[in-house]
Amino acid sequence: MKNILKYLLSFCVILPLFSSCKGNMSKNETKNYSLQPGEKRIVIPIDDNTSCYSMSMFSYITPEGIPYLSYENEQTNELNFYRLDSCKLSHKIKIAMEGPDAVGRFIGHTVIDLDNILIFNQFKISKINKSGKILDKYDLITDTQMALAHPPTSKVYAPMILQDSSIYLYQALKFSDKQYNGDDLEKYPLCIKVNMQTKQTKTLPLTYPRLWEAKNENGIFTCSRDYDGTNFVYSFFISNSIHVTNDNKTFKEYPCKSRYINGSPKNHTAPDIKTIRKESIENASYGNIIYDKYRKVYYRFFQPACEVSPNENITDLMKTGKKFSIMILDKDFKVIGETLFPENIYIPVMFFILKDGLYISDNNFQNPEFNENVLSFRRMDLIEL
Repeated sequence: MKNILKYLLSFCVILPLFSSCKGNMSKNETKNYSLQPGEKRIVIPIDDNTSCYSMSMFSYITPEGIPYLSYENEQTNELNFYRLDSCKLSHKIKIAMEGPDAVGRFIGHTVIDLDNILIFNQFKISKINKSGKILDKYDLITDTQMALAHPPTSKVYAPMILQDSSIYLYQALKFSDKQYNGDDLEKYPLCIKVNMQTKQTKTLPLTYPRLWEAKNENGIFTCSRDYDGTNFVYSFFISNSIHVTNDNKTFKEYPCKSRYINGSPKNHTAPDIKTIRKESIENASYGNIIYDKYRKVYYRFFQPACEVSPNENITDLMKTGKKFSIMILDKDFKVIGETLFPENIYIPVMFFILKDGLYISDNNFQNPEFNENVLSFRRMDLIEL
């Protein structure tokens, strides 16, 4: 199963976001907006044992207003906490591989507070404290089967949503030789609910939308999902629409097509992994959707079609992507802007939102100013056109 989870993550396309401006940006639906790189940057020194790239990082603000970045370091199986106000390391939590507090290799987490953190590991969620001691465990087993929860990462932005003492995750389609058609998709549960008090895990009535009809169209089924306090909003990577639910029973579909695509995104059809990886970069694809509660807008990432030359590093491009844009949606899910960003500057899956705006990593491996010794993020300002 560990290989399945890594497969799901490695073939997902990547994308970004950021914003800063005053007031509610969606009051006037006739206005258009753009995201533009601002002057402010946050640069955090890292030690030799910390990678400058992470598939899972999230911002957290304490009740006192202190902003932190929780950063997974796969090299050491640690969760690093950085102060975003002082740009310094606060502390690290070593995730135990063995012993009474063993969690094992993990990918994906959610910070409840600095002394209560949820760690995702294959078929279970462990709640740990600041010292790495396990406080509680939740098995992802429903009444009928083992749930296939998608890792709550930021590369594929699908964080654990906490609501009414429950954890909400989205369930990936089982990866096997089986090919799905439209009828199969509409029977497959999309959302998993874990009750933190009763420890009960169950799938909710909501199922996948009909992303395609015929079995030979089977391809990318990955999606990103965020929550605005009322609605769960899904961005399927091959859909020109977004799908919204407030009851986890039915969807409402909203058109959300990028101006940089003709037709619809293509599925991967290549027979070998190497070609699939190349196609995942070259083919047009939607990506992460993120809610900005301070400006009350959504950002939806998009990867326009491009070409990868033989001398380009596929492994690096799987992390950073090559081209991307960010779509801006108002509170009614209407597109009110889209910005195309330059190549080889940003890592669009490394981002966080603070009160003053959306920050995105500008430490792309191809950036002439790339520095492996820091985490660097530039604020993107939301500008009315």
